[in-house]
Amino acid sequence: MIMLSLFPDLFYWSWYVPFFFRLFLGVYCFYAGWTLARNGIAEDIERDRAAWTGMRIFFIILGFLFIFGVTVQALGSVGFALMLLALFLRWKKSPHAEESIAFYALIGMVSLSLIFLGPGPYAFDLPL
Repeated sequence: MIMLSLFPDLFYWSWYVPFFFRLFLGVYCFYAGWTLARNGIAEDIERDRAAWTGMRIFFIILGFLFIFGVTVQALGSVGFALMLLALFLRWKKSPHAEESIAFYALIGMVSLSLIFLGPGPYAFDLPL
């Protein structure tokens, strides 16, 4: 069967899709952790300083692991679970947050696709 496509030469680049997804998620997680670290702690969450510090460190480490491609499929499942939680909290608690619900859904779908696609090229990981 012949597959019709406007750009059939782009099928040769399909191997790099997980690599770009990994970079996107890694940069986003690193940026989220870095933003939490730079903005400091507000007075209303001062009592939860340890939890916020742990979350900052977790997001920065998660970003580095995504970028370098270490245990990508496990990280994809963690990222999907975190984005489901963030989507729920965004929908229930803070409707005026910066990111939209569609953005969280997009991050969740990219994380879910990494579970099935594997780490892609340039990763320090073996597909499961």
